[in-house]
Amino acid sequence: MLRFIMKKKFLITSLGISLLIAGCSSNYSHSSSAKGKLERWTTFDGKTVSLNEMGERQAKVYFYREQGSINGPAVNVFVDGDYLASILDGGYREAIVCSTGDQLLPTFTKNTGFADRDTGVDYNFVAGETAYIKIVSDQQGQPIFQRVEAAEGAAAINNLAQQTQTLPRTKPNRVCKQKVIERIVLEKFNLQASSLFKFDRSDYANMLPKGKQEIQKVGQIITSGKFNISDIKVVGYTDPMGTEAYNMALSKRRAATVKQALKSAGVNYPIMAEGLGERNLLVRDCLQKHGKNRKARMACDQPNRRVEIIIYGTKKKKEGEIK
Repeated sequence: MLRFIMKKKFLITSLGISLLIAGCSSNYSHSSSAKGKLERWTTFDGKTVSLNEMGERQAKVYFYREQGSINGPAVNVFVDGDYLASILDGGYREAIVCSTGDQLLPTFTKNTGFADRDTGVDYNFVAGETAYIKIVSDQQGQPIFQRVEAAEGAAAINNLAQQTQTLPRTKPNRVCKQKVIERIVLEKFNLQASSLFKFDRSDYANMLPKGKQEIQKVGQIITSGKFNISDIKVVGYTDPMGTEAYNMALSKRRAATVKQALKSAGVNYPIMAEGLGERNLLVRDCLQKHGKNRKARMACDQPNRRVEIIIYGTKKKKEGEIK
């Protein structure tokens, strides 16, 4: 009975060693056993990864590493914080990414932990097209991405093998949301109605020369290229003298005339004109201070009679800034 048990143990041990040797016999082939089924995969493969059709606001990107282009271990590629592949010398991997808003990050493989995968750089691509990114090294020897022309990238890919030794963790079939750009007030011009129009007037023919000059200067600033402008709003205001309905109509006409003057000055951005009458008073106590003294009250109310030109858009990138 003892001899039978010893023979059985020897047979199992020999079989295990034989399987281990067989599994490690290839440089690029690996195997594992799970529930009795043999699994095999390769580090490099010439086949193209099966990718779904590009959806709206998506692009296809090839990440590749030419032989000898960078010293170091495998480069992990992260797309918007999710692991894509570990790329070795002479390898590449393709992925579907969002055309705007995705952060891309390359980092060397380490045995001490993962890199901060949320520290990548935002990249923008043309939706529906294919882009190529080459892995190179910076002055410190760390991996960085370098975008190349499509012809150069496609030629390089033909001489490389696809990385297939790891499974990507990027989200399949994800919906790419349209990037929301924050619209802010870039500049605001406050023009006094007393310098724009004759008293109680609102048409272009009755606009004062000084007013036309001021609007001309504003137009030059707007068209100088200083701002990333999306649209412009012109808002007219009056003082509280007179009826509310009359003041509302007067402020609308003045705003429309200033809009016309801006167009004449060469401003081609969308302009919306509106009148708010006696709302949003800058000085509120003229009546209490001056009562029936019309002249003093008109002088007090002068800041309320105005036309505001508000410039909306986005902040302009600084020179050298990458978005």
